[in-house]
Amino acid sequence: MKKNIFVALDFNSLDKAIDATKKIKDKIAGVKIGTELYAICGTEGLKKFKEVGVEIFLDLKLHDIPNQVKKTVAAIASLNNVKYLTVHTSGNYEMLKAAQQAAGSIELLGVTVLTSQSNLEGVGVKNSMENQIKLLVNLAIKAGISGVIASAQDVSLIRSLSKELKIFCPGIRSGEDKQDQKRVVSYADFSKIADDKCFAVIGRPIIEGDPIKNIKKIIESSKK
Repeated sequence: MKKNIFVALDFNSLDKAIDATKKIKDKIAGVKIGTELYAICGTEGLKKFKEVGVEIFLDLKLHDIPNQVKKTVAAIASLNNVKYLTVHTSGNYEMLKAAQQAAGSIELLGVTVLTSQSNLEGVGVKNSMENQIKLLVNLAIKAGISGVIASAQDVSLIRSLSKELKIFCPGIRSGEDKQDQKRVVSYADFSKIADDKCFAVIGRPIIEGDPIKNIKKIIESSKK
């Protein structure tokens, strides 16, 4: 079975997050720990996930002056628990390059346009969605980081710029339910366009209810 799902552990309890991870760890590529759970579990909690035997994708979306980001990345790299760490590509090339210099064995993923965002003009960006994504992806390529975070709707556009970047796609749903996302794709449709360096990031459709049944249903949807 191809393991291309990272489960977003959107819990406010470390015990619940660990329990869900243990149930589905053999069916997934890894887990995503966002700011809420990290605020609760901290670096000690990361060790517990590592002990469970899953790859950790730490989604902190770092965005600060280059030196501060560099020091933060170095601190996280020193833990030897994290496989992937996110930084904002909009932090500019200097920030991304500084982060990469401190990454060590961590693979950095650059956040492009959030999947909850459909109105760039609302934050003063005059570029079209396509041009803004191109700009940010090219910054990631120039800085030499491992991958990007982007909507699955943008996979073909990103692949026209790079065949090597890893692409992590939030906003993947089991069906048509968008929840708080705007630019979404079903897992079945994602599977049709995803190559071996594309990963789906799925949270609530898996962790709400029975995670074992939920992930089985999602995986089966791609085989129809």
